[in-house]
Amino acid sequence: MIFKLKNLIYLLFILFHFQYSFAKELDKVSLQLSWFDQFQFAGYYIAKEKGFYKDVGMDVEIKKFDFGINAPDEVHNKKATFAVGRETLLLDRSNNKNIVALYALFQASPLILLSLDNTGINSIRNFVNKRIMTTIDDASEVSIKAMISSQKVDFKKLNFLKHSHNIMDLVNKKTDVISAYISKTPYDLQKMNIGYNVFYPKDFGFDMYSDFLFTSEYEIKNNEQRVIDFKNASLRGWEYAFSNIEETAKLIFEKYNEQNISLDALIYEGKELKKLAYYKNANLGDIKKEKVQRIFDLYNVMGLTNKTILISDFIYDNNYNLFTKGEKQYIKNRKEVNICINPNLISLEKNGNEEYQGILKDIVELLQKSSNLKFNLVNTSSWNESISFIKQKKCDLLSSASLSSILKDDLVFTKKYIDIPLVIATKKDVSFIDNMSSLKDKKIGVVKDITFIQFLKKRYPKLNIVEVDNVQQGLEKVLKGKLFAQIDTIATISTQIQEYYLTDIKISGKIKDNLPLFLAVKKDDNFLKNILNKSIDSIDDFEKQKIINKWISIEYKKTFDYSLVWKILLFFFIVFLILLYRQRLLNKINEVLKEKVDEKTKELKKLNESLEKRVEEEVERNREKDRLLSQQIKMAAMGEMLENIAHQWRQPLSIISTTASGIAMQKNADILDETKLIESMDTINETAQYLSKTIEDFRNFYEPNKSIVFFNIKNVYFKIKNIINSKYESININIIEKIENVDLVGLDSELIQVIINLLNNSKDALELNNKEDNRYIFVDIYKSKKDLIIEIKDNAGGISEDIKDRIFEPYFTTKHKAQGTGIGLYMSQEIITKHMNGEISVENISYTFENKELYGALFKIKIPQKMQA
Repeated sequence: MIFKLKNLIYLLFILFHFQYSFAKELDKVSLQLSWFDQFQFAGYYIAKEKGFYKDVGMDVEIKKFDFGINAPDEVHNKKATFAVGRETLLLDRSNNKNIVALYALFQASPLILLSLDNTGINSIRNFVNKRIMTTIDDASEVSIKAMISSQKVDFKKLNFLKHSHNIMDLVNKKTDVISAYISKTPYDLQKMNIGYNVFYPKDFGFDMYSDFLFTSEYEIKNNEQRVIDFKNASLRGWEYAFSNIEETAKLIFEKYNEQNISLDALIYEGKELKKLAYYKNANLGDIKKEKVQRIFDLYNVMGLTNKTILISDFIYDNNYNLFTKGEKQYIKNRKEVNICINPNLISLEKNGNEEYQGILKDIVELLQKSSNLKFNLVNTSSWNESISFIKQKKCDLLSSASLSSILKDDLVFTKKYIDIPLVIATKKDVSFIDNMSSLKDKKIGVVKDITFIQFLKKRYPKLNIVEVDNVQQGLEKVLKGKLFAQIDTIATISTQIQEYYLTDIKISGKIKDNLPLFLAVKKDDNFLKNILNKSIDSIDDFEKQKIINKWISIEYKKTFDYSLVWKILLFFFIVFLILLYRQRLLNKINEVLKEKVDEKTKELKKLNESLEKRVEEEVERNREKDRLLSQQIKMAAMGEMLENIAHQWRQPLSIISTTASGIAMQKNADILDETKLIESMDTINETAQYLSKTIEDFRNFYEPNKSIVFFNIKNVYFKIKNIINSKYESININIIEKIENVDLVGLDSELIQVIINLLNNSKDALELNNKEDNRYIFVDIYKSKKDLIIEIKDNAGGISEDIKDRIFEPYFTTKHKAQGTGIGLYMSQEIITKHMNGEISVENISYTFENKELYGALFKIKIPQKMQA
């Protein structure tokens, strides 16, 4: 009994010692997070919890974030082996930080700016003089800076606040705008039923990378294999996290949840971040030098970088032929890999020695050579049998003809290993097919391969596909007329024709799109997928083309039918005889026609002589009308100017007259002292100067200007108002305006004339139709998405429907001939439509102002966006 107890204790000691020794063999590394625990770091939690890091010999400590921790500093100072960082890493690299990016998880940054939709802040230009709450890093990100700068907003006019990280500060109006992540804060606002506006840099063309995994140059130099292993294990974790979002969210909710985020919020975050991880890209973690260079150039243009850096030094580009420690162990332990193949699709058959040969066989030999894995080709009779073998684990791989969505639930795809040309096989008497549209409504045979059929349907949806068990069955049906053609790879078709149909079937055309072939791997075999991808990368294009050329023995080309030549010659001879007869007939007809034409020509000459005189007379009358119209326009403008001058001068002249009369009366009464005389003369002088200035202002205001200039619509409007205001006030008209600050490039003086014409039109209508005291003109000038809009409306009772369609005609007027010429609205339309490429319209509307129902005409001008600066 004692002996057994001793043995048991000894065995437990050995097991404990073995476990302890194994644990010691794991490399201890650390990962510094850039924020508090949430789905943003799910891939790293998964890689740790699922043992992906242990698979490659690492014990990873995930270091929590806290305020004051700077991830680049932690890596630079060797306090952390790896870390997660934002696009501002480029600035850290420019500041001599010893950091290198391994991959970029998010292809577009999740960072956004938010405002509430009840604040009126619905565009970047509304940010001016508003409070914007951001962190230092958020405010420094080039995506945010570039988005704001692209809208011509001056950063000096923005009031930045320190971020409280509390969304209620936005809700409670303690800030006007707040920086946030698209994956988190919108969810919180939606839960509170609060409307919001999103300002997303990627919507303005600034889709910057974010959440880089990075390490130090020191780590790469001294532990490059460990860097590669950590990178691949982390990506493996992210692939699992995004494929199992709910499971991952539950793990974070239960174990990594210091912020007490709800499970629903974590699931929402996961789904949003998955979109950004695969945004415009199928490869997780992809990082392109061109895009990183563009980000750095933006920082550089904004003067935020200390020195230029080499992007190639910032991005780690490991040798993809170099297998990781985990992958090498996998190759060592894996005895063989079985590939299910469908010989009907890829021209794989057995030779006389009962060995497989064909394109896939040659590719597999190259993969075997580069990976040191042993591959076995398992023949199946159909696509369905291949799928069944995969599910029964009789096969590890499947040769697939496209990235089929049907397989994505169970399998993942390697990189494309080859492109094979597709051809169309028909009977010998069919002409060459150079356009797929010519196959419409014809039965086309295709082998029963789901991925191959999906590939064709996606590119040629109108193709009438008939499924066949194999290529030979399809060609037999073509020969019997049951099918018009069979589509397959050139290797497969050419082999069949050479063997069985050399005199009956031909290749009549080639399909534009080549068929890409992939290997589909079981979803849980990530090591095998990575090994195959690296092995596929090692095969150069020359080798692939060499394999394709080896197995193509028949060229597709137009067959030359000599009997057709005689038929064509006979056809052209008959056509020649017909043309000859027709020409003789035409000659006779031409002689008769020539005589008639001569007669008609004489008549036309006489008619033209009289017509020329009539045209000259009509042109002269039109010129006279134009001169009259021009004169009337000038007179109307002059009358308008004189009327406005009269209004502006009335009070100053009254002051001069009163002051002069006062001086005369005091002089006659002998009570005029010198001081009073000087003050009175100063008053007269100042008033005279004002009158002179008024004349100059009016002269400049009405001076024609045909040159295109840069001007501000708000400044132009208030100049107009200063000129006309006294006249409008004198007849009890209130002008109520809402004018946005918009810069334009165009003809400012012509636009001024249009606005004055429309204002005067409303004034005249109010004087004529509105006898009440509440006379209003409303002026709204604002910018829509595409146009600058100018709206001028009144409460003068509107325009009669009988004449509304005619008011833009020249000389048409509803006023007495002493008051109007009918050219103001006509010229306004000419200026807007012909000189500014815009639109002007009018309608009668009812509206409410100060609880009063009003009715009047609304004139609306649209100037295209291209007119804006």
